[in-house]
Amino acid sequence: MFLGMTPVRISFAGGGTDMPEYYEKNGGNVVTSSINLFTYVIINLRRDNSFQAFSSDFQTHHQTTSYEELQPKQGIEIAVSVVKLLNYKTGADLLVCSDVPPGSGLGASSALAVNFVKTLSTLKGENWTNEKIAETAYHVGRNILKWPIGKQDEYISAFGGFNYIKFEKNSVEVQPIAIKKTSLLELQQNLLLFFVGNTRNSATILSTQIDRIKQNQPDIMDSLHYVKQLAEEMYVSLTKSDITAIGELLHKGWLAKKKFVKGVTNEQIDRVYETALKCGALGGKLTGAGGGGHMLFYCELSKQQAVIEKMESLGLKQVKFGFHNEGPKVLNLYDFSK
Repeated sequence: MFLGMTPVRISFAGGGTDMPEYYEKNGGNVVTSSINLFTYVIINLRRDNSFQAFSSDFQTHHQTTSYEELQPKQGIEIAVSVVKLLNYKTGADLLVCSDVPPGSGLGASSALAVNFVKTLSTLKGENWTNEKIAETAYHVGRNILKWPIGKQDEYISAFGGFNYIKFEKNSVEVQPIAIKKTSLLELQQNLLLFFVGNTRNSATILSTQIDRIKQNQPDIMDSLHYVKQLAEEMYVSLTKSDITAIGELLHKGWLAKKKFVKGVTNEQIDRVYETALKCGALGGKLTGAGGGGHMLFYCELSKQQAVIEKMESLGLKQVKFGFHNEGPKVLNLYDFSK
């Protein structure tokens, strides 16, 4: 029995510029970090070369069947797609679960794709690079499952760590952000994450966003150029171990992101955000495409209790997290030698 673990992420700046529709012409960049919340893949090898799949998040069960008859279903579509793509014909029971709800804006679906690519390639005895894992996982989501996604989630889950990622038409460059440990700890301590309470299907938001980029609409293009610039500014600040500007940069990025497409925010989200600022937060954003999921705030320690109490009174649940410096790993649960 094998366990694959892959971290989800929090994106701080530049989201949207990782769409090929944008970066192939303009270049893109993001500041993003993997965190210590994970997707899990449990694989139990069978003796009869048949497959069975479970998703606890979606309560989906694919009954035992042959490799040829495997069909994607909600919750296990990633598992089936990777099994087929990698031509993995060794029978197995596949169990999928996650520390975060589906559609919560932390990149869980992409992390799960990375997880399956990493785990199944490892079981086949193949030692893939992080880049190949990320690109294959992205291919599964964008080209096989036809999801309107960018590339940052696959890359941050595959590489792990706190990174500045640059996207060009024919290349992706992952630059670990050199920041003092004390400054990184201070940044982590000044971040608050809350579950808004409703997950969302980001496909509609992202599809509209892609259409507007293809049409070269000035408002979204100007906003994307601006958030790209903000990501560069945030990267420079972090390399200087200067986190004092992070709250303001998050705030500017959120205001720009709301201009991407209708549906990124709503009255509830705007009310929550403004309330947090009044209680002492310096800036924040919705993680992911928008519309729901998790909300991140930059708030100094002295103001945090007031923000936490107010958010909880509005029905939001605080989610404790920390930065995580590793990518995916595969454990043999029956290897007692370690």
